[in-house]
This record gives sequence, C-alpha cells and structure tokens, in this order.
Amino acid sequence: MTSFAHLQHFNINITSNKMIGNSKFLALKFNRLLIISIAFILVIILLFFLQFNPSSATPILQTLPPTPEPMLAVEMGDDECLECHQTPDMILPLSNGEQLYLTVNPDQYAFSIHGREGYACVQCHTDITGFPHPEVDFETAREFSIQMAESCANCHPQENEIYLEGDHAKTLQEGEENSAVCSDCHGSHQITEFGNTRYQVAKMCQQCHSEIYDVYRDSVHGAALIEEYDSFVPTCVDCHSNHSNAGPEERPEFHLGSIRICADCHTDDDLMNIYDINTDVFDTYLADFHGTTVAIFERTSPDQPTNKAVCIDCHGAHDIRSPDDVQSSVIKQNLITTCQRCHPEATINFPDSWLHHYTPDIEQNRIVFLVNLFYKIFVPGMVGGALLFILTYVWRDIKDKRNIVSVGGENESP
Repeated sequence: MTSFAHLQHFNINITSNKMIGNSKFLALKFNRLLIISIAFILVIILLFFLQFNPSSATPILQTLPPTPEPMLAVEMGDDECLECHQTPDMILPLSNGEQLYLTVNPDQYAFSIHGREGYACVQCHTDITGFPHPEVDFETAREFSIQMAESCANCHPQENEIYLEGDHAKTLQEGEENSAVCSDCHGSHQITEFGNTRYQVAKMCQQCHSEIYDVYRDSVHGAALIEEYDSFVPTCVDCHSNHSNAGPEERPEFHLGSIRICADCHTDDDLMNIYDINTDVFDTYLADFHGTTVAIFERTSPDQPTNKAVCIDCHGAHDIRSPDDVQSSVIKQNLITTCQRCHPEATINFPDSWLHHYTPDIEQNRIVFLVNLFYKIFVPGMVGGALLFILTYVWRDIKDKRNIVSVGGENESP
C-alpha cells in the first residue's frame, strides 16, 4: 500500500514538473509573440510615415552660390568692342544663308546684370583677343547660341550641372537644336534678374511653348497671374523647375510625383487661407483608393506609368479651372465625363461616391462619418477585447498549472 502511495506521489511529481515546464514554455512563447507583435506594429507605423513623407524628387527652385567676380584686367575693353558693335544693323552672313545680328545697344548692356556688375565682353566671348577676329566655326545662328551656352558654364558651373540634368539638355543632346539653352531664357546682352516677376517667367516660357501658354492663360492659375498679377499662384517653374526642368514626356515618374507638387501649395494653411481653399486635399486623396494605390505604386515602381488617377488626371494640368467654373472638369455636371476617361462604363450616379476632398463630418457625408466612427470604436474594441481575452486566458492557465504544482507539493509532504 505504501509503495502504491509513493508511486502515486512520484507520478504526480512527474506530471507537476511537466506542467511547470509547459507553463514556462507557454509564458516564454507568449512573451516572444508579444515582442514580435509590438515590433511589427512599430515597423508598419515607420513605413507609413516614410511612405507619405514628401519626396525630394519634387522639382524645386535651386539656391546657388554667387558667380565669380568680374575680371579687373582684360585683353580688350568694352569700349574697344563697342567702337564697332554699336554700329546699327551690323550683320554677319552665315554659310547657310542666315544673318547673325552683331549690333549691341550700349545702354541696354549697361543696364543688364553683367553691365552693372562690370563684366567685360571678352569674359563671355573668350575666343576674342583682338582684331581681326578669328574665323567663325559655326554654320547657323542656332549653332552659335549653343556654343555660347558653354561660355555661361565658365562662370556658372553649378547651374550648368543642374541644367544638364533637365529635359532641355537631354533633348538637346539627342539632336533637338531648338531645345532651350541659357540665352533663350535669360537673353544675351540684355540679361536681367527675374526677381519676383513671376509673370515674366511665364512670358519667357511662352517663347517656345506658346500653345501651352494659351491654355495656361485661361486657367485659374494663369488668369490670376496674368490678369490680376497674383504673385502667390504657381507659374511654370513652380511645377517644372527652372534649370533642372522636368515633364511627363521625358520622365514617367513625373506623373506619379505630380501629387507632391500640388501638395506643396494645397497643404499650406497660410497660403490656402488667402483663397479660402480646403487644405485636406492631400490627406483625403491618399485616404481613397486612387491615392493609396498611387502611393504604393510610387514606392514599388516609380519609373513605370500607372493608370491610377493623380491630381492632374481629374483637375487638368495647364488648364486647371475653379471647381465652380462651368468649364471645370470636376464641376458636378462635367464630373461623369471626367470619370469616364478611366471608367468608360460609369453611370450618371458614379461620381456621387466621391467625397470632394472633404473629411466626412456630421454635417457633410453624415452616413460615411457615422460608419467611420463606428469602425474607429468597434475595431479597436474588438482587437483590444480579443487581446484582453488571450492575456487573461494565458494568465489563468498559468495560474491553474501553478496551483496543480502547489497541490502536488503539499501531497508529497509527510
């Protein structure tokens, strides 16, 4: 009988030891699972903030260092040059039949940034050291303009490096001689600062992009700039940059990144308050299907075109109009036509699902607001309740197993 009792105690001890081992294993496993879950959540939060952080690829205006000082001693002074070159209608015939105009207006040059700062003619015309001048090594006037752009790089090397990254330089290298070089935007002997004259920037771009300028002029941005001289609205270089200019034709990633260009202004509270415009546009766009998909696509395949709508697909690019304008692509009566560009089978009530860039509240989109509120409470409650249930279950299970071990230990005592 005594042997049987000892055998029972022995079996209980073995069982208790197993239970203790199992409880320790479960506790260790639970701790590891908890740590992994917390780490996973932190990684997701980090990726979220990284994903929607404005990209540095967005075109910006470059801040550059000052240019070199004028030369104090040159081989030929400006007065020597102007003895001939202020002669009216001074013409150089070229081999292709064109004529290169060589007359320089002394007053115009003196008023230019180079003239005011004292830069000499030969600092740009570096091949001129005296008279007679060397034979010309170009056949067309355009070829001469392209050659002279190389002289600009001598004093403006950083601007030149940035220019070489832009679409103008790339198309020029591909053989498009009409692609803009320095003098096309800045002029030659009459170079002045652009300063804050944003209207002048748009007129400069018009020289080559006249058809786009005509469209831009009638847009909400262009009309405010050209007719009202509003200095806060975007002009060409705000979207396409200046020296490192970019566009969707040469860079597929420009289309994807255009939402950040729009966001630079439309998420600025101080700027948008001037026009009484809602600043939730960026966040509400990223919260819907289009924005979420584009954000993911931008991270995974930024150099590939996407058929998901970005700002310009709905609102237009150069032809953006106020949403109250009868010609606007997003006004109520025109919205279905805009949607059908991507959704050809969309019916008349299809646009009603769009929230118009407003965050739902109790006054606007009440049903959507209440559903969102329900899920904001329900989902955390369900997840929190499930986690609480699991924790209490594990705690109770460990406690029960410890009680069994304790009872087993008491049974062993004489």
